[in-house]
Amino acid sequence: MASSSDNQQSKSKSTDSQPLPPPSAAHNPPPIYPPPTMGYPPAPHPGYPPAPGAYPPYNGYAYAQAPPAAYYHNSPQNYAVEPFHAAFIRGIVTALIILVVLMMLSSIITWIILRPEIPTFRVDTLGVTNFNISKSNYSGNWNATLVVQNPNKKLNLTFKRIQGFVGYKDNTLAMSFADPFFLAVERTNLMRVRWTSSSPDDPGNWEETEEKLGKEKATRKVGFNLRFFVWTTFQSGSWWTRHVILRVFCDDLKIDFGTPNSVNGSFSAHGHHMHCAVLM
Repeated sequence: MASSSDNQQSKSKSTDSQPLPPPSAAHNPPPIYPPPTMGYPPAPHPGYPPAPGAYPPYNGYAYAQAPPAAYYHNSPQNYAVEPFHAAFIRGIVTALIILVVLMMLSSIITWIILRPEIPTFRVDTLGVTNFNISKSNYSGNWNATLVVQNPNKKLNLTFKRIQGFVGYKDNTLAMSFADPFFLAVERTNLMRVRWTSSSPDDPGNWEETEEKLGKEKATRKVGFNLRFFVWTTFQSGSWWTRHVILRVFCDDLKIDFGTPNSVNGSFSAHGHHMHCAVLM
């Protein structure tokens, strides 16, 4: 009896010392995980890598901290209302600028198409008769012939008013008007002018001028000046017309009196025509 009890105790000890077999995976209950957050993929099970193509685990916030709420400023906006007179002045200035630009473009186009040129003036003859000077007055009859040429190929010229002066130094000796005339394209015309002088404009200044003129006349040649103001119209048919005033300067025209006591003299150009300066 004692041996049987010992055998049973030895079997129980051997049974207690042997390890239990591992439980089968088929009999283990599935783990319970919290449901995934709406809009995001479920988190992977602990101990397993994430599925290919899946997003990284979501920690509940897209940022380290929640984004601040948008700031809205409810104060009313102040829009500056432009005064009426400022807009009116700006409109006038803009209109003037546009007008000036259009005029410049028109002038440039006209110049390219018509190519206007200033007419030329040259002295052909100049003479004086009965020229007499004294300390109180002077007298003389002047005759001049000028050759006027129109170099334009598309523009006709009309000289409506021609005012001429005869002068010595800064003194005017006589003033007169020439007859108006018309000059077609690339044509030439003669302009004849006559003057009659009787007394100086400034007797006080004439005494000094008379002395200079007397000394120069003693050399038999005296230089006189011709001045002209010519009211001219440039015209191309009926679509383009321009009115200008030409200023013609014919300076230092030498009148040869022959002898110091002669009262008659003529222009000596020695075979060369005296060209005049023309300004607009």
